[in-house]
Amino acid sequence: MAQDSRLSPRLSRLKETLSTKHLSGTDENVQAVVAALLQETSSDLNILLIHRAERIDDPWSGQVGLPGGRVARSDPSARAALRREVSEEVGLDLDKEGAELGTLSLGSPMRRLEMKVQPWVYGLRHRPEIRTGPEVQEAFWVSLARLPSLRTTTEIEIRGTHRSVEAFLVDGRVVWGFTHRVLEELLSVQDEN
Repeated sequence: MAQDSRLSPRLSRLKETLSTKHLSGTDENVQAVVAALLQETSSDLNILLIHRAERIDDPWSGQVGLPGGRVARSDPSARAALRREVSEEVGLDLDKEGAELGTLSLGSPMRRLEMKVQPWVYGLRHRPEIRTGPEVQEAFWVSLARLPSLRTTTEIEIRGTHRSVEAFLVDGRVVWGFTHRVLEELLSVQDEN
């Protein structure tokens, strides 16, 4: 695979590794999308996480996750939904500021097993200005190299039941569930490079 001139050698290798995985779903079976937005530093890759605002109509209210959301009927494709959601939640235009690297495994959140979520991985050309929308309380960057040292098991409450879950504890914020699985898969793919 020829190196994309817009990508660093590190991101090009990640794109090549992802291209061999064939992990994406079809638009027909994808109900939601998330974006793993990677920004490169001289020694590492950082990923953008969001802390969702507290909202009655959001089942993931107050949780830490990746930018994304549901595919709307008005979206022509799952990829179009991803571009819309990233723009709404963190103010980024993926067509201008990012390069698509590939997809990770289609999966389901613990609370909605019937919902299929497609994670996309994008490399960002520079560290962009983040402008959070009303659905996002805050956005923050975390080093992928730091994540393995942040692994933990913690107790959370789901529908009144306490459960022990694997998670990352990022500066006091619990990253668990589907986002945790996406980050673990991304770390595994990155280790293949």
